[in-house]
Amino acid sequence: MIDAISPPPAKLRIPYPDPETLSPEKRQIYDTFSPMLNIMKILMVAPDPFWRGQRALGRSAVVDTSISDQHRELLVLRVAYLSNSDYELYHHLPLGKTAGLSDAKCEAMRTGDFTVLDDQERALAQFVTELVVDISPTDETLAAVRAYFPDPQLFEIIMIVGYYMLIARVIAVSGIEMDEAAVQNWTKP
Repeated sequence: MIDAISPPPAKLRIPYPDPETLSPEKRQIYDTFSPMLNIMKILMVAPDPFWRGQRALGRSAVVDTSISDQHRELLVLRVAYLSNSDYELYHHLPLGKTAGLSDAKCEAMRTGDFTVLDDQERALAQFVTELVVDISPTDETLAAVRAYFPDPQLFEIIMIVGYYMLIARVIAVSGIEMDEAAVQNWTKP
């Protein structure tokens, strides 16, 4: 059984912003969003236009997806494992379970042994692996994923993967600490 990751705390390399120095838009989010995750705080260091853009993409990756929650969490877990992102795993292993992923499917995202997955999930997992590791999938892998996902969903998948790769890199560079509690589910409007 796979449990949530609880590694030792990271060493903060870039300080969180001082709430008093935030723009009014950021300050309103800072004061009202609960829980305020450490990733959300560190992203407020970015200039407002970049912060707004990543925030919109992140919201789309969670709320506006046309792929299933299970497929989204498979994507995120594979990115997190390939990126060695313990912070993402800390939050997305519980989210994956809430979305209905079995321990065996979560473990497959860690090991890269996709035999436990169905054909659609296997195509998706292989696509994500090649996208992260090789930048571009092989023609065979692209054809396999396109057999299950129309091109608009394919681009959605690419953007979700890219977003979580971005987040993994922000986490790695900033060294943010683990939050007190992992997110268990997404609140969708």
